[in-house]
Amino acid sequence: MLIALTGTPGTGKTSVAKFLEKNYRVIYLKNFENARMYRDVERDTYVVNLEVIRREIEKLRNGNEKIILEGHYSHEMPVDMVIVLRCHPQELEKRLRNRGYKESKIRENVEAEAMSLITSEAIGYHGKDKVFEVDTTHRKEDDVAMDVIRIIEKRDRRFAPRISYMEEILKWY
Repeated sequence: MLIALTGTPGTGKTSVAKFLEKNYRVIYLKNFENARMYRDVERDTYVVNLEVIRREIEKLRNGNEKIILEGHYSHEMPVDMVIVLRCHPQELEKRLRNRGYKESKIRENVEAEAMSLITSEAIGYHGKDKVFEVDTTHRKEDDVAMDVIRIIEKRDRRFAPRISYMEEILKWY
């Protein structure tokens, strides 16, 4: 079973994935350096060939083994379940600012989070029944990891897509 652990940059994917390594095999999509096509200097990110990654991911399917794919585009992979980590836009802005992100990159990511962009994309690719959300705002990584484990092991529908930060967008205008 392939499980996407995705979310806007700064929501806690890598930190949570490190806790999940105790129970699951975790593949970090950023490590697929052979998929990097070029660096977009303006957006401060790599542009990757998703087809290269998809081919590699398909090779990972191994019966009943539960494998977590960590990365903000893991929901675009051929997975059986998607877990989207979410964070309130004000907190996300602080996290990204602390990482030293450029203002344009902070705004891009905070807007994407407020609009539920990744959840919407995941539902479009995989259907609502395969998508779950966990709020990471002001929470410790190990607590979030326990919620992720509940989703993986029990498909706990309490974590069905439901988080909305749309009210934040209205404050911007």
